[in-house]
Amino acid sequence: MLGTLILFAASLLVSSALAADPDNGRLLAANQCAVCHAIAPLQRPEVAAAPPFDVIARTYGSNPAALVLAILGPHPRMNFAPQRSDAEDIAAYIATLPQ
Repeated sequence: MLGTLILFAASLLVSSALAADPDNGRLLAANQCAVCHAIAPLQRPEVAAAPPFDVIARTYGSNPAALVLAILGPHPRMNFAPQRSDAEDIAAYIATLPQ
């Protein structure tokens, strides 16, 4: 029973991430995330400890649910609290980057 609930919850996360808008995620990243992260390949990050999005894509790009949870979780110095749909869009943008 617990296994079924976990699979159901995971499928909801994946299906909602599939409906995400990577173009909106790119805009959100440019406006919110670029304060610390390099959001485009070959861009330098503003905060050395903040991983560039291309590194995040290589590490988690094939797991949008994990990306969404990481985006929604607290970040040091994060200057905004994204809604779930915004986090899904940002995760969708990250997933478009080379892996």
